[in-house]
Amino acid sequence: MPEHAIPAQLNRGGTTYAAPAFSPSGRPLPRLEIEVRPAGDRQLVVVTGEVDIDADHLLHSTLRAALDRSRRGVDLDLSRVDFCDCSGLNILLRIRQRALRDGKTLCVRAASGAVRRLLTVTHTVPLLGPADRGMSSPAP
Repeated sequence: MPEHAIPAQLNRGGTTYAAPAFSPSGRPLPRLEIEVRPAGDRQLVVVTGEVDIDADHLLHSTLRAALDRSRRGVDLDLSRVDFCDCSGLNILLRIRQRALRDGKTLCVRAASGAVRRLLTVTHTVPLLGPADRGMSSPAP
């Protein structure tokens, strides 16, 4: 189980991890929930909430575990992410690098407006987007 996560729920053959509501110092933390489920020889990871430095341990450990469980890689659905800062982007790039080293891929299949802007401004869409088509937007 990823570190810094509250107990998981099993969900449609997958697992959901949620960040604790408060830091050890008692400060409220942004809401973050990550669902991981198998998708053929890949893992689908659906992230909901805010991805920032307070959530980076949960995101990193969850993506790393999903990558380890997959045969070909990880597909990300970030269409429910309200906010993503550079710490979240750095995690995606580190996991992508690890995936490539292992002969796998990390691919953002859907992105919210906030994530899409971050990937566009940082010119990382070609690194994280699918090669066969553009990232989809969230449904209205």
